[in-house]
Amino acid sequence: MESLGIDIKLLIAQLINFSIFFFIVKKFIAKPFTSFLKSEKDKDEDKNRLLDKLKKSEETAVINEKKMREKVKKELDVIFSQSKKEAQEMRAELIKQAEKDALEIRDKNNKLLSEEKDALYREVKNKIVETSLMIVEKALKESLDEASRKQVTNYIIKNYQGKQKAYEN
Repeated sequence: MESLGIDIKLLIAQLINFSIFFFIVKKFIAKPFTSFLKSEKDKDEDKNRLLDKLKKSEETAVINEKKMREKVKKELDVIFSQSKKEAQEMRAELIKQAEKDALEIRDKNNKLLSEEKDALYREVKNKIVETSLMIVEKALKESLDEASRKQVTNYIIKNYQGKQKAYEN
């Protein structure tokens, strides 16, 4: 090999140097670097898993929030419809009460009006009787005696009362 220009001692030294270099690189550089790369890869995988979990939990939270909103909306709709129904019932009740009160007031007013009409009618009747008696008394005072005047007055009163009953019916 010397004829080829290869020195065996140098080749062996280089082989030994290469073996030592390979052993040092493998032991002190390749292994820590590989373990570092593996740990970084594991950290990335953990980070990705956590991100996936967070995304899933966020999606779940969004879905739950939508469900809660729908539930609250339904409950509010139910409460609103119940309130509306109660308000309508209360309104109907108030209208019934108002109608009842109006009927009572109307009946009371009709009764008062009837009483006032009767009182006014009696008052007018009494005034007419008094006026008639006064007219008869003055007119007949000079021409009739006391007994005849009483007889005519009684006749007028009896006839007036009979006509009054006919007018009232």
